[in-house]
Amino acid sequence: MIKRPQQNQSLRVTNIGHLVTMDAASTVLQDAWATIENGNLQAMGTGPAPDDWSGETLDAKGGIVLPGLINLHHHMYQNLARAYHPVADLPLLPWVSKMNLLWEKLTPQDLALATRVALVELMLSGCTTALDHHYVFPNGISGMIEAQFEVAESLGVRFVAGRGSIDLDSDIMVDWALEKTDHILADCERLIRRYHDTAHGSYNQMALAPTGPLICSERLLRETALLGQKYGVIITTHNCESADEMPWAMETVGRTPYDQLLKNGWTGDNVLLAHSIQMDDRMVAAAGQHQHGIAHCPCSNMRLGSGICRVQDLRRAGAKVGLGVDGSASNDSGHLLGEARLAMYLSRVQYGAASMGINDALQLATIEGARCLGRSHDLGSLEIGKCGDLAIFPEVDIFSSGASDPVDGLLLCHSRSVRHLVVGGKVVVQDGCIPGLDTEKLIEQHQACAKKFIN
Repeated sequence: MIKRPQQNQSLRVTNIGHLVTMDAASTVLQDAWATIENGNLQAMGTGPAPDDWSGETLDAKGGIVLPGLINLHHHMYQNLARAYHPVADLPLLPWVSKMNLLWEKLTPQDLALATRVALVELMLSGCTTALDHHYVFPNGISGMIEAQFEVAESLGVRFVAGRGSIDLDSDIMVDWALEKTDHILADCERLIRRYHDTAHGSYNQMALAPTGPLICSERLLRETALLGQKYGVIITTHNCESADEMPWAMETVGRTPYDQLLKNGWTGDNVLLAHSIQMDDRMVAAAGQHQHGIAHCPCSNMRLGSGICRVQDLRRAGAKVGLGVDGSASNDSGHLLGEARLAMYLSRVQYGAASMGINDALQLATIEGARCLGRSHDLGSLEIGKCGDLAIFPEVDIFSSGASDPVDGLLLCHSRSVRHLVVGGKVVVQDGCIPGLDTEKLIEQHQACAKKFIN
């Protein structure tokens, strides 16, 4: 197993206007400071910080500090076809059919570039931990997941690589996208052994990610569930994403996509299901019974006209619900704080204005996301001993000027970018910039790469 060397990062963050801990009591400290030692939160308090400090200091300039946000679902390669006009107004299944035609020439170098862009925009939106579900391996090409881990390490963020897979032919898939079941399973096990790190504060983890219960064989689904149990890794897939998927499921497997997963052993609390929109009361109750995780992707679901996830019903039933930005071509960008804002507003449309408050929405983006990844012990809240992952937003910007409560304004007003981002005590975004990154050059390279696929 490859493990990232331990970094003895020591940092004190001072002049915090509001420290939003997301602990069980929803504690918010004002006029606060926090100290990170050896990558973990060592101390925090209000008023002047203690004088006995010789390490690095970061001035929050009165800003709002949240735990690093957590993204549960993405397809990072798709940012090479954002705002792709031929699919702009299509629902899910026709959209997938046309989008899948673009990627036969995708290389590990292309994916590395797309991953860098995706992670940079996530970082600027406050994200410190991201799961990508990558399932495009044209004609069995290798090196894709490896390229993603290299990019994540260079940027200093925590990365969960979802090794996606498709082994069944269908109307929405192309031949070059299919892989042999034995190869998929062997590669999943290889990647787990090489990259999956279960240590406190891990930067590298794997997830097993058959792409969907209607385009993956029952054998692949069953053996993925067994591998997940064997190695203690997250297993994730798309589930009940659109209404037109449901009759297709009845025709091909004789049951709903969710029931197909349950039939094939997806019953553990390590299950993470993206979307899960078309869930009736029986399925919602089952998701709660099994303590399944749900990656709620509000922007993508609205973009494709797929529907609204029953977030409040799922949470009341006992399911865990976090947030995902989904593929960059169905969003068409990855701003995780913006996703929390949309989740709050969709809940109010669905259940009423009092159904989701600011703290509830921030829970989805932080501690609930950590629970979905099985990492509430080290991520998702700012508590002593947990990872020193901080998203530091300016207290006010032009879009929120005049807000009477700065924390409320963070979600009620237009989504803003971070001033600073800290991962494990290391400053990876400072004053709105990523140290050492030439953003203009990255955009230029990415634009040129995109033309290879969309022209």
